[in-house]
Amino acid sequence: MSKIQKRQTIRQSVSYPAGTAFAYKVPEGYFGNLTEEQEAKVRAMWAIGFKFIEICEADDDASKEKTLEEKYVPPAKQSRRLPRGASETHEKYPTLVNEILSLLPTTEKNLDRLAQQAVESLDNWTPEMYRLIILRVVKHEHPDALALRFLRACNWDIIKATTMMGKTIYWRTIEAGVDEDILRHGEGGAAEDEKNNRGITRALGADFMKQARWGKSFIHGVDRAGRPITHIRVRLHRSSDQSVQSLERYTLYLLELARLSLRHPIEAGTILLDLSGFKLANFDLKPLLFIFKQVETNYPGSLGLVLVHNAPVGLKTIWRLARVWLNKELTSKVKFTYGKKGLRRWIAPDQLIRELGGEEDWEYTYVEPEPDENAVMNDTETRDRLLGERMVLALKFEELTKEWVMNAQLSEKAREICDRRNQCVADLAANYWELDPYVRARSLYDRLGYFRGADGVEWYPGKADEKSLQEMMEKIRSIDSCGASHHEAVSISDDESRYNSDLEEMR
Repeated sequence: MSKIQKRQTIRQSVSYPAGTAFAYKVPEGYFGNLTEEQEAKVRAMWAIGFKFIEICEADDDASKEKTLEEKYVPPAKQSRRLPRGASETHEKYPTLVNEILSLLPTTEKNLDRLAQQAVESLDNWTPEMYRLIILRVVKHEHPDALALRFLRACNWDIIKATTMMGKTIYWRTIEAGVDEDILRHGEGGAAEDEKNNRGITRALGADFMKQARWGKSFIHGVDRAGRPITHIRVRLHRSSDQSVQSLERYTLYLLELARLSLRHPIEAGTILLDLSGFKLANFDLKPLLFIFKQVETNYPGSLGLVLVHNAPVGLKTIWRLARVWLNKELTSKVKFTYGKKGLRRWIAPDQLIRELGGEEDWEYTYVEPEPDENAVMNDTETRDRLLGERMVLALKFEELTKEWVMNAQLSEKAREICDRRNQCVADLAANYWELDPYVRARSLYDRLGYFRGADGVEWYPGKADEKSLQEMMEKIRSIDSCGASHHEAVSISDDESRYNSDLEEMR
């Protein structure tokens, strides 16, 4: 990085949540602390997407009703296959090449080839998929923070990041059904399946609830860096106790809940693999590889640290063999610890549970779902109203972002636009927390009062300094990401009804 770029990096100091050990500055390359070059790449990533929407929608036959496959299954995933090196997007929208070429900040000499690669990356997208980013995927976080996760994971390669994000949106929506199935069904749905269903559905529900009740994996507390900790008590795992499908489903469920608990710009969590009392002969590597692969491909930037605690002799050798299949940046976050002294380096004693040698008098106890805890999800009228409001905000964010892209960085105009764009993002976050009870089944962490919606997450009731917590949240909300955009009213009557209809059909 040049000296000029270093001088122009905007740094924001952000405190850790109450109860953590020390203050922290947002690392470079994260939301709130970007160089001009990094900001330009975030801008370009959004610009490419919205230009793609603009050209596709201009060329589409308005009289033709699209099928769900045409809307949400990109060319790269459809049955039709072009010759190697060809791009269906390029074939259908040839003007995209020159348009994207003008949007890419690059020193690449062969710009035509670069633009062609960018268009090929859009084979992993449809316009409707781009709209799902704001409608479904970002939830309560800033959309720029999501884009930055993929950029960092791809070493700031815009084309690779665009491709990777497209694959993740498709995976979430079509393959895994994260929002429409796993989170909507939740613990209450699994308990109901276990009790009243039959066959594979009943078995999957029973397997899911078995894992929840045993506390094989659970989220509790934060480490010294303010990162929520997902505990995995490996000694409780037996591959014969549940099907692979059930194990993966429960793992994705926990990953999503951990993601919901991320409320600060560090945007990462900690996994604590407790191997105490575990025998190496019983070691099953597949679940851990599944977790790492999901974090690497579909949850980039969401993992800050992996603590492998009290590993038996020989496990380090297995790890050295296994890590060759994983991303180097990811494996660099793995730390082996032994005894309470080793853990206390990463987790403060008063935030470490007694089971692991800490001072917090807490142990995992599962509280069964209440029969009517998800009754509000039957209120489809309120749900659809909130989804309609989210559509308005999503299209407003789209228009704001288009103007933000067109304004010079670090100018007064850009800062003024940034304020309005960030306010739109704050409105989106507030909308999500209103919507959340209508689209996500309640979890153990909701029943215990740890998840508090828009008020954040409180793992240590009574310990937090509410004033400090409020000050931290105000600092986070005031962070400048990368600018903002246009604040004009958006007319969305036709789009709103169309997309709401699609969302209902996708359910």
